[in-house]
Amino acid sequence: MFHRHTSLAAATVALTVGALVLSHSPAEADFSPQPKDVVSTGSDIIQNSFNFLADGYHELPGYNTAGNRYRFVNFDSSGDAQGRSAFTDPRLLPTTDVGGEKYIKQSDLRLLNPTISLRAGQDLVVRPSGGGAGGRDAILNDNLGWIDVGRSPDPLNANHQNTAQTNLGTKLYRIQIATDRQLIAAATTTNAPATLDAGTILKIYKGEITTWGQIPGYSGANAAETIIPLILPTDAGMWNTFVSNVGKQNPGAGVTSGTLRANPNSIQVQQNDPTAITNLPEAQRRNAIVPFPRGRFRTLNSGYYTQTKELEGTLAVPKTNLYNSDPGHRTPANAGGIQLLDGDSNSDVASPTAPYGGNFAYNAIVRETDLTSTTPWQPGSTLNWVQALFYNPDGPAPFVRTPAGEALLTAAGVTPDYHVFGTDNAEIELG
Repeated sequence: MFHRHTSLAAATVALTVGALVLSHSPAEADFSPQPKDVVSTGSDIIQNSFNFLADGYHELPGYNTAGNRYRFVNFDSSGDAQGRSAFTDPRLLPTTDVGGEKYIKQSDLRLLNPTISLRAGQDLVVRPSGGGAGGRDAILNDNLGWIDVGRSPDPLNANHQNTAQTNLGTKLYRIQIATDRQLIAAATTTNAPATLDAGTILKIYKGEITTWGQIPGYSGANAAETIIPLILPTDAGMWNTFVSNVGKQNPGAGVTSGTLRANPNSIQVQQNDPTAITNLPEAQRRNAIVPFPRGRFRTLNSGYYTQTKELEGTLAVPKTNLYNSDPGHRTPANAGGIQLLDGDSNSDVASPTAPYGGNFAYNAIVRETDLTSTTPWQPGSTLNWVQALFYNPDGPAPFVRTPAGEALLTAAGVTPDYHVFGTDNAEIELG
């Protein structure tokens, strides 16, 4: 291991803050990459697989485990090198007294831009975060050359390539290393049917269907209860994936982000967090649905994440885990309390009558000049870093395509699925 991981509490935005840790973040305030280290930034849903590839998982060795001189450094999408909370401290906000209880306004809370040291000895910058802004767009605009790999579920288009050529003097390659799948999550005790087709999901999120009994063929005992569609922040990668998938499965419906935020009963929550459902009051919990990635569901149930104790305390008297001195410092978190509808499905079906579900890619976006570089990365090797890690068309398999790399991707809950797309964005036939 070359950098340790600390944890970030995920927030559930439903007037409360959830307590489940959903990201292991490198301690960037203690570690900054050296000049020849390879740096990856971007999507939070993809970060776990890259963490595993870099540093291993349990008995599975990662690339850095071999003790190579130069490291593969994967920065997670959260945390802060300046020691700040990711949110405005609610204890510092004005309160309103209602019936002897103090309340704050949700609009007074502010998300803070986290910072990071992308290279040793350099000043802090805003941490690249998210598959779009922090992965694809970060490398498109990285004229300092500090970011080597953009993590993103998104493909590249001609405009991206032209921007890269203008800003960087090079175009980009996209290497897909794995596939994940977004499905619909509900509580384990739910009024939802076992399957929700894509047409129904569209109508629910548009507000055209507001109760279970309005779903054709519904036979549950609680047909009159109101459906609670949980929506994700507009800048969340999984929200963009949801909008894209619903659109693909409802051809010609003109699906937009606004379309899927129109139901007046919707509640905005943090992406990829089971407490978005489990922390709801029971009456809402059994009627809630939310788009959720299968890879995160699987990783949660592997014991990788840890439970924190914020909900055992209060803002005035917090109770947090104390590493090693607290017997609960390592209480595994899991996906208990939620289920995935049609969780074993794998194929995308572009039809509103098919169960909702859509695959999405785990991409590494790299510069063409790094792929074609003749400068070896590690002492004693002839391979540059792209060839060693991601794509090597004329030699031994890159690490992500070896049995060791594929085992780590599987451990991260996703399916190894290797494709390469060139500077024209067309897929390259692999031997």
